[in-house]
Amino acid sequence: MRHVTTLIAALAIALAAPVGVMAKPLGKILADSGLSPQDFELLTATEKELYTPTVKPTGTKLDWSNPETGARGEVTLAAVRDNCVFIEHAIYPKDATKPVELKPQMCKAADGRWLLAP
Repeated sequence: MRHVTTLIAALAIALAAPVGVMAKPLGKILADSGLSPQDFELLTATEKELYTPTVKPTGTKLDWSNPETGARGEVTLAAVRDNCVFIEHAIYPKDATKPVELKPQMCKAADGRWLLAP
């Protein structure tokens, strides 16, 4: 489970960092996490549904699952403040009985893009 938390943190850094900054390849991070690239795509696509094209009501919860890998998760819009949304993930890699929790904050930039907040 610790691997998934490491994965999410590394992915967040990777998405915000210039190309070539990470020493560990993204493919290796994904392989160590128990999540496939498709799992991560489902996770992030489901999260984005909470705030694009419009911000959903606080408390909205969406589920995602990948029948090919057995991974699944829930994502909840926990709060909205100013131009930021606070997200709560419960991630279950294949065969996991306890979720890995992740709580990112996304903020809308002046140009309209949603960016991961530090």
